[in-house]
Parts: sequence; structure tokens; C-alpha cells
Amino acid sequence: MARKSKMSLLWYYRRLKAMGPSEVLWRVRRLAWQIWARLNRKRWDNRYRRPCAASTETVDKVNFYGVWRVSPSDVPQKWADGAIAAAERLLQHRFDYLALGEIALGEEINWNHEYKRDIDTPLLFGPWMDYRDTESYGDFKYFWEVPRLQHLITLAKAYYLTDDAKYAEEVLDQLSQFVIQSPYLLGVSWTMPMEPAIRLVSISWITAFLKEYLRNHAEACSLIEQMVRSHVNYIVKNYAAYSSANNHLVAEAAGVFVAGICFAHIKGMSRHRQKAFRILCEQVEHQHHPDGVNKEQAIHYQMFAFDFFLLAGLLGRDNGFDFPRDFWQMLEKSAEFIAAMCDHDGHVLHIGDSDDGKAIVLSEPPTTEVENILSTSAVLFQREDFKRKAGRFTEMSFWLTGEEGRRQFDSLNEKTAETFDSRRFDQGGYYVLTGGQKSKTKLIFDCGPLGLGSLAAHGHADSLSFMLSAYGQPYFIDPGTYTYVASDPFRDYFRSTAAHNTVVVDRQNQSQIAGPFLWNHKAHSYLEEWTSDERQDRVIGWHDGYQRLQDPVTHRRSIEFNKMSEIVKINDVLEAVSSHEIAIYFHLAPRCEIDRVEKTRWLITSNSKTVELVMDDKLDCKVFNGSEEPLAGWASSVYDHKAPTNTLVCEGAFEGKQSFTTLIRMIGLPRREHNARDTSST
Repeated sequence: MARKSKMSLLWYYRRLKAMGPSEVLWRVRRLAWQIWARLNRKRWDNRYRRPCAASTETVDKVNFYGVWRVSPSDVPQKWADGAIAAAERLLQHRFDYLALGEIALGEEINWNHEYKRDIDTPLLFGPWMDYRDTESYGDFKYFWEVPRLQHLITLAKAYYLTDDAKYAEEVLDQLSQFVIQSPYLLGVSWTMPMEPAIRLVSISWITAFLKEYLRNHAEACSLIEQMVRSHVNYIVKNYAAYSSANNHLVAEAAGVFVAGICFAHIKGMSRHRQKAFRILCEQVEHQHHPDGVNKEQAIHYQMFAFDFFLLAGLLGRDNGFDFPRDFWQMLEKSAEFIAAMCDHDGHVLHIGDSDDGKAIVLSEPPTTEVENILSTSAVLFQREDFKRKAGRFTEMSFWLTGEEGRRQFDSLNEKTAETFDSRRFDQGGYYVLTGGQKSKTKLIFDCGPLGLGSLAAHGHADSLSFMLSAYGQPYFIDPGTYTYVASDPFRDYFRSTAAHNTVVVDRQNQSQIAGPFLWNHKAHSYLEEWTSDERQDRVIGWHDGYQRLQDPVTHRRSIEFNKMSEIVKINDVLEAVSSHEIAIYFHLAPRCEIDRVEKTRWLITSNSKTVELVMDDKLDCKVFNGSEEPLAGWASSVYDHKAPTNTLVCEGAFEGKQSFTTLIRMIGLPRREHNARDTSST
């Protein structure tokens, strides 16, 4: 216990060091509000439980996305069948629960239970509960997932499609139980304002789908409005700010804005909506680089924030609260970057943290975030290239844009769309090298910042790393995130330099980890050169992360992609005075097999397509697969699930200035055919 308290104090000390005087003052003021709220909690809870007028009087006046522009008969049968089948499972309280898969929540759902570790979380004052305390509360991702109420949207949609009251009754029963078990400001559902914000989005969609049922159920309308009032008032008193103002602030403002339109008649809602509108207008610029890259340097959180901006923007546009032109232009740039991070078959190449969280779930089974974003953006911005990348018009796009959106999507001719050529995103620090008619090779080079603000909470120590896909499948990957649990050594591993396709010096990270969402010394990356034409792409960058060492080290990496021969050449130059150890890491996608055919030559095969890797002969290489000592050879495609994969680690030493060259050649032949050929000329 003493060690745990010491670690907690150390974390708070490091957070304090990362703050300026203004943030310290803001946190003191917020603490004062929390003390006042703790003293008045019961009185406020009773106030929020008072009966309200019927909420549907307001929702009737709202142009609610595409929902009011379609009838149940317009919904494609495949989508309707998926929603109803999912709703039937939810009636039995069967829930698809992250890495646990589908589990039974029991006859009565416990809204304060962490189902992974089977822990009942206490009804303490929520804002003061340390959700990082996994020993007491478990993994916060698990105790927050069900209270986001996103599964109730599916049940409400099933009512909308079938007019069967059993689905509506289940929704309202669960909402009632949630309010009883999670009183205002008590329990893990009230630890941070982003969670009530996500619930507000869910509640708005639930209300829209249940509109006909709610007309004749005044008590149900009152219950919904009680939840809206309590959730909005908590959020507006606790908006994230300063070092905490990342995707959380976007979610909070979007939740209040959406509720402010759907429940406009609630006292004070107009004022709250206007403030949320201003926050969203400010944050769409503040949280993106001018080139459209989200400053969190994490593709998942870019898509997560994009959905909240989109939900607010579309609802506002339809109801007389349109956002300025700059807002929509930044969303289009953001969609362009997301599209650029996809390989030729539309799979997004991973960067930075991911926890699989979603702003909303509108399809069963859920479609991918990138499909939804590019499908909707194709309609919104009339972009044929987005349509080609999306591949299809998704169910989420249908509910957002209606039948008219589907017609517009179908009218776009993706065959005439320009291909996504090699791209540079200078402010975000990503460079896309692509080409090759046979292999459709795509390489993404990371020469960007660590993350957003002083915390850089969701960034990884991945400067000068790369990812590569070819033949419609990934070969060299960013292994993912796996967990956010601070006590798990894999939290630090997956965001370490050794978990990325780059160079590690003296077994140290480029940036120093100070906590599960905190860094001390941060590496800075710098671009030296970018050239691109029809024959070759070339990029050169360096970083200063190892200049903090007693004998400073500079790492400079150049990558050349010859589009004619389909060969990638990587040259790593290390410069110092004394001698240092180095290790160059290559993390392979889980489906990849790797064979050593010569001392420095390896064949990497996935689905019968082969890539050749030739390492510098000054290095000694070894393959790790699912190793725990040392940690190496792991990949995580979804939160809380990791699987063994092959990681090639090539080690050596240098003194003074030395270069190490790697060649990657797209071959495409099965291994047995390639082994029969003489490739010594490579």
C-alpha cells in the first residue's frame, strides 16, 4: 500500500510539473466546485429527479439527421435483420464486451460492475475516484463500456423498425435501472465528464428512435429529461481544459451541443449549446495541424474526434446552427489524412494509442470507423476518391444522411477518381510513399511530434518509424496499444521505441515514459528532404531524442522507394563520439511468416505473397515471437487482446559516425518459387 501511495504521489508530482500557473489555478477552481458538489450532491440529485415535460415535444421539431427522412421500409433488409438479431441478444442481456467477446450480463444488469475482473465498484463520489486504480476498480475501459448506453441505440432502432414495444420497454427499464444504480455524481459512471457526454449522444439517438412510443409515455419522457439535465449540468461545470483538453473536450462539447438541439426547451440549454458551439469551432482548429493531422498523433483518436465533430456539425446544419466554413474545411482535410493512412484495399495503418472507443454505434455488426468516415465524407464533400476508399455506403452513413445521401453516394463515379498518390503532411509529420503497379506498395514514414500538448497522452515513441503494406495486406506494422492499465508492463512496451520499426540506442526510448499517459523528455523530429515523382519517392528525417544521453547521439534516417523496381532502401546514420549499442526493429503483421535464407537475407510471406528483406551485414539478427523476456514479438489489433507475431531485431554497435542499410524488395512470388531463383544481385 505504501508503494502504491508513493507511485500515486509521483504521478501527481509529474503532472504538476507539466502544468503552467493558469492550469494549476483552473484545477484549484474545479476542485472547489467538486467540494461544493460533494456537499450538495443529494439536494442536486433530488432536483434532477423532478418530473419534466414530454421531451418528444422538442424532438418532433428537430431535423434529426437522416432518421426523419426515411421510413422503416426504406431500410435495406440486411441492415434491418442485423439490428433485430442484435436486439434479440440484448433482450437476453448478452453483450459483446471488448476482448471478452459476447458475455451474459445477468438477469439484472449491474451498472457498477467491472466484468473482466468481476469487481463491484463502490458508489463513492465519482469525480474523486481514481479510475487508474485497477486494484480497487479494475480496468476502466470495462466499467465504462456498458454505461455508455450505445447498445440501447440498437434496441431503440429495433423498435423503430418493428414497432414492437418489447424493445422500447427494455430500453426504458435499463435507463431506469441506470439512474437508480448510478445516482448523480456517484460511482464510476461519473468519474470524468466525457462519459456523460457519450451518454448524451446515445440518449438523443434513443429518443429519436423511440419517438412514437414516447408520445404516450410521459414518465419515460420525464426520465430521459432528468438524465439530460443532470448530464449537461455536470459537463458544463467540468469541461476539460489545458493539458486535459484533447479528444475528451471534443466529446464533451459535442454531447452538450447535440443535447442542446434535441432538448432545446430545457432551461439554460440555449446558453450551454452556444458555449459548446464555440468550443467545437475552436477545437477543430486547435486539435488539428493545418494539414488535417490530429495533434494527438493517434489515428484512432483522430477518427474518434472526427465522429463527434461530424455528429455536431450535421445536426447543427439541419437545424439552423451551421458551423463556419473553416470547420467543414478542416473536417475535409482530416478525412483526406485518414484516407491517406489507408492501404490500397482500405485498411487503415495504425498509429499511436487506440482503445476501440466509439462516438456512436449505428450498425450491427459494426462497420469500421474508416469506412463510416469516408462513406459519409464522400457524400458530404462530394468526393469520388473518398467513395473509392470507403468501398461501400455504410449503414451509419444512411442514418446520418438518409436516402438522399445514398443516392448521392451512388451517383459518384469512383472509377474516375484520382488515385491517392504519394503525399506529405508536413505539420503532422507523416509522409506517404506509394506506387508500384504490381504490389500497390504503401509506406508511411513518421517524422512528426510525439503528441498533443504537454502530456502527449496518446502518442508513442515512434520517431522515424515506418509501416508498409503491399499486395493488399500489411507486412511491417505498428503493433498497437493492447492496454491502458498502468501496472501492466505491456502498457509501456507497446508505446516504447522498441515496439516500432525504428532504431533503439542503448536500449532506451527516444522519449522518456513518466506514466501511463505522461512523458518526461520528448523527442522532436525534423524533416530534411522530401522529393516525389513518378519514378521515386525519397524522404529524410532526424530526431533529437538521444541527444539527452551523456554522449549525445543523432539518428538520421533516409527512405527511398524506387517505384520501377519496387525496392525500398532504408539508410540509418548514427552519429556520436563514443561507442553505443543499437537495435533496429522490424515488427511483422501476425499473418506474416519469416524465413532466413542467408545470413543477412530474409523472406517474409503473407497469403503467398513474398517480400524480401536484406539487412546490413554489420548487424546480428534474431526473430522473437511472443517473448516476455525480453518483451518482443507481440501485436494488438483490438483493446485488451494481444497475440504473438514475428519481430526481427538486428543488433550491433557503432562509434563515431556509422550507417546501416536495409533493403526491402516486393517480390510477390511464393517462397518456394523464389528460393529456386538466384537473387544474389539484389
